[in-house]
Amino acid sequence: MAKYKKRADGRYCTQVYIGKTPEGKKQYKSIYAATPTELQHKEAELRSKLEKGINVMTLKDSFLDWRNRLKSVKELELEPSELKLWLHRTDPFIKAFGTLPLKDITQTDVQPVITALSKRNPSTGKPTAKRTIARYLAACSQVFEYAIENRATEYNPCRYVRIPKDAPVKERRALTEEERLRIEEFPHRAQPAAMLLLYSGLRRGEATALLWSDVDFINNTISVTKSYDFKEFRIKEPKTKNSVRVVSIPQKLSSFLSTLPHNSPYVLTTASGKMMTDTAWKRLWSSYLCDLNLAYGTHFESRNKFDPRGHIFTIEPFTPHCLRHTFCTLMYYAGVDVLTCQKQMGHADVKTTLSIYTHLDAQHKKQNVACLDHYLSQNAVSF
Repeated sequence: MAKYKKRADGRYCTQVYIGKTPEGKKQYKSIYAATPTELQHKEAELRSKLEKGINVMTLKDSFLDWRNRLKSVKELELEPSELKLWLHRTDPFIKAFGTLPLKDITQTDVQPVITALSKRNPSTGKPTAKRTIARYLAACSQVFEYAIENRATEYNPCRYVRIPKDAPVKERRALTEEERLRIEEFPHRAQPAAMLLLYSGLRRGEATALLWSDVDFINNTISVTKSYDFKEFRIKEPKTKNSVRVVSIPQKLSSFLSTLPHNSPYVLTTASGKMMTDTAWKRLWSSYLCDLNLAYGTHFESRNKFDPRGHIFTIEPFTPHCLRHTFCTLMYYAGVDVLTCQKQMGHADVKTTLSIYTHLDAQHKKQNVACLDHYLSQNAVSF
């Protein structure tokens, strides 16, 4: 066993050469322990890390330190609203173990955070959907991966964390044929927005920024080159490079759009002709759903939509994003291949489109088997 120097405070100490500074000066790292045996183990561990190329000068840096370092990189890559969302997704982990040295954090530190999110989302107070939990976990994992890239650690505990099986799965709803016909036949100030989203698959921000000059009525296409950021109140580039695309639209939508007035450069506007804001969208959609409910719902009591007592919805409400999902569903049933659908939707990853197609395919097969069961029950033969 090597001879170690005993300090006045009773601890044993040694120094390990860890390399040179950029200026060529030699660097040493001091190690302390209560006994020579413990110090020997610590020294061996440090030398092992050096052999693996680990930057031992960052061993005491916390999860928060590395989150902030990655933040400086993200600031160059993300829009302000996207950066804010990413930081929000790292907050539960900062609260749980932000001050702990990154090297000391294990799966047992991360797992409780994920389990807690599955039971209660800090923003909504409700259980967090599996897909959202996966995004929280991905944000945490990126911090560890960034540290690994910088040779600060060799371990990412997020790889071993499990998302609870009972976490709710938030299904995106596609409209029924009856609901689609309602949109086509029911006149309302929101009808242009609903028709556009339903038969083009545009995101709400893309539809808000859409100009009449982007619509080609001869070739029945829409060029998506920009989007509106509702938090930053400005026109920006689309969500990803795949979001810049040319969408082929059905003749039904092209004919409908051609009948609309062109009083503004923008396809969708407020009643006063201004650009749609987040508040304008919410008011418009609330009015639209109320009027659809009054027109198509089954009511035992007649109420004006401005009645302070509110409304009893007897039709199932839907969001603008439900219309985008419906467009994807329609392409599936029309036999459009998944790669073409990906380009139409502007999905960054074909896996997103494929997951929707796979889910629809499973539903379709289940319905077909149900039809077979019905047929067999109606044509039962006694043996």
